[in-house]
Amino acid sequence: MSNQNCLQIADELTSGDRNVDYGHPLDDFTKTVNMINAAYTDLVKDRLAVNEPMFQPEDWPMIMQFCKISREINSPKADNIVDGAGYWRTLEMVKEEQLERRSVITSIDDLYKSDALT
Repeated sequence: MSNQNCLQIADELTSGDRNVDYGHPLDDFTKTVNMINAAYTDLVKDRLAVNEPMFQPEDWPMIMQFCKISREINSPKADNIVDGAGYWRTLEMVKEEQLERRSVITSIDDLYKSDALT
């Protein structure tokens, strides 16, 4: 068992191999943010125009893909590919759950509109 606290471990992780592999966080995050800005500029404008949140839950797996792409470009690793596949899977899971929840809401709405409750 390590006697280090989480801050010490985080410092080692961010100052060690990851910093070497992916470059300084400023450079890594700049690449990622540039991809996000390019991909989401028009979508965010459209959402804001109709008073929707800038980002939706289904956006997050996509955004994380940009992080993995940036890291893969900088330092190819199997981990990036596996994580990327995992994020695609979570996107699928989010969309499936959204459909399921919409169908439940629709069913309840239909029930209230019917004569079943009168």
